Amino acid sequence: MRQLFLQSDYRDPGTVLGWFRGRSHIGRSMSGHQPAFDPTDLAALARARDLAITAAAAPRDAILAHFRSAELATEIKPDGSPVTPADLEAEIAIRARLRASAEFGGFAILGEEAGLAGEATPYRWIVDPIDGTRAFVRGLPTFGTIVALEETASARAVVGVIHLPATGETLAAARGLGAVADGRPLRVSRAKNLRSAIVSLPDLIEFRAAGMEGAYRAIHAACDRVRGYTDCWAHAQVIGGAVDALVDPALSPWDVRATEVLVTEAGGGCRLRASRLDGKVDLICGSPALVAEIAELIGLA
Repeated sequence: MRQLFLQSDYRDPGTVLGWFRGRSHIGRSMSGHQPAFDPTDLAALARARDLAITAAAAPRDAILAHFRSAELATEIKPDGSPVTPADLEAEIAIRARLRASAEFGGFAILGEEAGLAGEATPYRWIVDPIDGTRAFVRGLPTFGTIVALEETASARAVVGVIHLPATGETLAAARGLGAVADGRPLRVSRAKNLRSAIVSLPDLIEFRAAGMEGAYRAIHAACDRVRGYTDCWAHAQVIGGAVDALVDPALSPWDVRATEVLVTEAGGGCRLRASRLDGKVDLICGSPALVAEIAELIGLA
């Protein structure tokens, strides 16, 4: 891994990310068209879901071309997280695929790397080109691409997709249409015993930042099989029932919107609250019984 920059202003045009942010046309609708969309129209909702599937998988080859490359360059963003050319190329590809849709291409797009582009619309696309970039740059296959469609006013997603480039698996859901992985129905775990359940938690530093170190220790004390799976790969394991529950603090909108839809449509429980960190949320999801028990244990209403 080759690190290029450590800087306080990643809008500097001298950096890769600065160049990317400076291209104001990236992901912007040029027509000014604001599409009509009714999420109760299940046929239209299915088309939006299918577009999200296509968009999330669009950059897979480009992402994998950078994966485990000795020439992979990284920059460090002000929040301390890494970003690579793969993140930027992937977001460009996703935005282009969404914008090419005659039906849904007029929605605004909020992406982790390029921010918000497009006029204010009742619905908007949410994009995380590589969720788990820290794993990606270390050569770990536990990263993925996230695309969601949310109602802007309520911040409630109606479509959610997680694509896992390393395995080629795509998890997709839309409100009222169920959750599937490449056509296979998804169901969360029905585990009820926290002591014997498999529960996933990210790094302790994430809990500390969110003021939840006590929660981290309480879960370890109550559960014998805590695993350290992270990012959307961990979310995918919960959605598919391999992991019984997950607690993930201080998530950004692009980290969690797809998961909300996928977990709910897979029959799971999903609880969110505003995090101590501005603009972020804390998440519990998984088996409904375990979500309720963990929420009570750690005081997450």
